[in-house]
Amino acid sequence: MEVQLTAGAIEMIRNKQVKSEKDMVLILQVAHLKEYNSTLQKGLAKKRYRMSLSDGTEIQLGMLATTQNYLADENILQVGSIVRLNSFICNKIEERRVVIVMELDVIKTHCDTIGNPVQRGGKPNDQRAADSNTSGVQQQVKSEPSVNRQINSTETVRSHVHVGQERQVLDHPAPSPQVGQERQVFGNGSTLPAPSARSYTNPPAAHARDPPATYPRQAAYQPQQRAPAMYANRGPAARNVASPSVVPINALNPYNVRWTIKARVTSKGELRRYNNQRGDGKVFSFDLLDAEGGEIRAACFNAVADQFFDQIVVGNLYLVSKGTLRPAQRNFNHLNNDYEIMLDNASSIQQCYEEDAAIPRQQFSFRSIGDIESLQSNSIVDVIGVVSSVSPTATIMKKNGTETQKRALQMKDMSGRSVEVTMWGSFCNAEGQRLQDLCDSGAFPVLAVKAGKISEFNGKAVSTIGSSQLFIDPDFVESQKLKEWFEREGKSVPCISISREFSGTGRVDVRKAISQIKDEKLGTSEKPDWITVSATIIFLKFDNFCYTACPIMNGDRPCSKKVTDNGDGRWRCEKCDQCVDECDYRYILQLQLQDHTGVTWVTAFQEAGEEIMGMPAKELYFVKHEDKDEEKFEDIIRRVAFTKYIFKLKIKEETYSDEQRVKSTVVRVDKVNYSSDTRSVLGAMDKLRVENASSVPVKQEGSHYNADAGNTGIGSSSSVERREFGLPANQLGQYGNQFGNGSNRGTSESYGGGLPRQHVGSF
Repeated sequence: MEVQLTAGAIEMIRNKQVKSEKDMVLILQVAHLKEYNSTLQKGLAKKRYRMSLSDGTEIQLGMLATTQNYLADENILQVGSIVRLNSFICNKIEERRVVIVMELDVIKTHCDTIGNPVQRGGKPNDQRAADSNTSGVQQQVKSEPSVNRQINSTETVRSHVHVGQERQVLDHPAPSPQVGQERQVFGNGSTLPAPSARSYTNPPAAHARDPPATYPRQAAYQPQQRAPAMYANRGPAARNVASPSVVPINALNPYNVRWTIKARVTSKGELRRYNNQRGDGKVFSFDLLDAEGGEIRAACFNAVADQFFDQIVVGNLYLVSKGTLRPAQRNFNHLNNDYEIMLDNASSIQQCYEEDAAIPRQQFSFRSIGDIESLQSNSIVDVIGVVSSVSPTATIMKKNGTETQKRALQMKDMSGRSVEVTMWGSFCNAEGQRLQDLCDSGAFPVLAVKAGKISEFNGKAVSTIGSSQLFIDPDFVESQKLKEWFEREGKSVPCISISREFSGTGRVDVRKAISQIKDEKLGTSEKPDWITVSATIIFLKFDNFCYTACPIMNGDRPCSKKVTDNGDGRWRCEKCDQCVDECDYRYILQLQLQDHTGVTWVTAFQEAGEEIMGMPAKELYFVKHEDKDEEKFEDIIRRVAFTKYIFKLKIKEETYSDEQRVKSTVVRVDKVNYSSDTRSVLGAMDKLRVENASSVPVKQEGSHYNADAGNTGIGSSSSVERREFGLPANQLGQYGNQFGNGSNRGTSESYGGGLPRQHVGSF
């Protein structure tokens, strides 16, 4: 859609009908822009920009404030740009009026000349030339010829008469607008979504030429003879006293500067304090939902936050107007809207005490737990399911030294999958405790999570964030279906977890041997494989066991990206684009694991690293680099070596320097419970014995077996396997097995390497 300029704006500026942006928002086009140097009192030269602004009919001389020079320097502002004047003043300099533009928004960087603007006393646009005189002499503009338009002379006269009548109306100020009234609505730009089918702009031109009947007619106005306006219906509107016209949320865009929305508050954030380079401040936000299903977030800062925080109540209806639309901050705003509202001191929020049933109290977009497996990490999702178990609340120490509470629960649905939902902060003692009580009483409540965040720490999980909402046993159709399914079959149907004991591909997370990583080509498919192995740590690379990390909180978690030393004692994070006085330290351990089938390298990060090392990375770093206590450091490493754990591994093929390599990452570490581990091994042996009994040949040529012991010779050998170990042992390949003959019977295993020697024994 073609951009519309504010017709008659230049004339009103000259007649002092519009003295600043507070009277009317002006949409104009830059007809001329030229750089020059102004000489200061001390003889210094300062770069300035002289400009001419067009409303499609006339041209006005203007100056760009030096604070806005960067727009012209970077070619954001140029000849043909469509701009909105946010702050300006009109001064009289040497008997002529000059608009000093203090702040503007560039709506469109370049656009063909709109209309056929002329400067008073000048010629049409296509015949003007720029004047480079810096003394402020009349400026004329040279541009490409405009498309000639034939306009009926009668229509032209009527259009001019209409303009004159509007000016006369402005001479008699109308009463103050009612709450919700704002500025004139301007047409949409071509880069924005198409507006709603309903019209929220000015009436058609055929009905807009005659003044309203309530205004008295004035003496005949003699219009100045000039080129007709391109748009007969875009004249500026005087402030009116009509009731506010409610606009759907989905119809809002930056060109609509006069709007009122009627919406329900569905979520309200806490009043938070922040500190940045501009200083201290406070902010809170709330989400709005209207009758057409449109959602948008409104944000208030500092004094505006104090003004509206107590007024906003979740579930209430409000008329909201006089806010500024800006692009949504996707790091914090998950709503399905490209914009969010910034409220200021001039904004209006009026509560509607009459209930409107057409506006729902909440809007959900539920995804099944099975769908969550394929969603990206950090995605925001609505999910509903039956709660099967709830864990007690635990206190967690944040990186900034403060404590918070954490509580986890298991939830499943009809997709045959279950997921872990982690509640943080106040959710633990409110909704979390209520869920705990229901589960303890034998009930299985339905939980709906609005705006949960997907994480990928232990498979896929869902966590609450500041804008999340929890609904227990809600009165939804989906909730009733889940209850009926659970009573009918859901109690007895086993579900595959996508969070802990099972892989993200839906396969049961079974125990594997290290050799199977290579034999079964794990990690080479599109999705990663998740396995557990029972293995011993035989080697650690401790030259670079940790890295310097960013401690800045990003929602519920620290940023944790690598920071670099600025050289002045401060640390810089490229992701956050900030500097901090003190960095954090996080583990990145390189471990070599070994079981009875072979060895493999794995990487353990922060949480798994703390479980293995038994202390935070920062503490270990200080032992080695600050205290320089090598003996203590070696004792810590020695205690870790040759310790057996149950490792949960994420295996995925990745590309390094154009080379495909399978990478194994430790996502969880558990100490070995030998009783349960032995039962698991015996069960696996029994299963293998049954499966292989009919498939293994009776005897192989050259095999040695003990007939006296009743051995049938099925795949056995009288020799004992011998393995030679080294630290590191990666030169042995995936297996590292050396099979001998009968002469090697009784040979014990040995190793040599960088850690204390230890006799491992024979298998």
